[in-house]
Amino acid sequence: MHPRYQEWIRYVFDHPVTQPEWHLDCNAPSFEANETEEVQLIELTFRNAARDLAPFSNAQINQGFWFLASLAYSEHLNALRSNEVPLELRLSAIDSISSLYRGCFASRCSHTLIVSDDKPSSDLNPICYMFWDVATLSNLVGNPDEEALANACFSVLAETLQIDHPACQEAAIHGYGEFYFQYPERVAAAMDEFLQTEIADPRLRAYATHARTGDIM
Repeated sequence: MHPRYQEWIRYVFDHPVTQPEWHLDCNAPSFEANETEEVQLIELTFRNAARDLAPFSNAQINQGFWFLASLAYSEHLNALRSNEVPLELRLSAIDSISSLYRGCFASRCSHTLIVSDDKPSSDLNPICYMFWDVATLSNLVGNPDEEALANACFSVLAETLQIDHPACQEAAIHGYGEFYFQYPERVAAAMDEFLQTEIADPRLRAYATHARTGDIM
């Protein structure tokens, strides 16, 4: 375990849910670490989310992941694309996103769909849906490790699509749509394969049909 892991967890999640959010305060705390440390801490967070985020409310976790993932709030997740970090560490961290969805989102998100304007009973549904939208992991053009990183992302999306939870499946479809403009054939093939399966909710089928051409919300 990284020696600063608990400090990191408190930094990202242990805050009251306020408007504006804690991290928009000019006196908000900061966390100084090099990019390799950030990748290690991000992976630990994703892999252990089910256990280590249990003390926090869904609203706190939602706020924390928005802060962590969105470039509008921080640059922490950019370390996953940094060539200053060994590739194997970055690939392992990307792989851990599957654990985040399976261990945390699948158990704490409500069985509702953002794309259909359902009103979720869980505060976690927004970031579950928008993770791939705000995380910038689909922006890999020009990265020397583009192929390896893209393969890792597509592997996570395929695993997430297999989770028996509509919010997780919707998030995976949304993620595929984010990758469409760089990898249209690959996205279309993945969605075509999904559309050949038995899909319980026709709204997910419709969304997958749209995502295969990059037509997402």
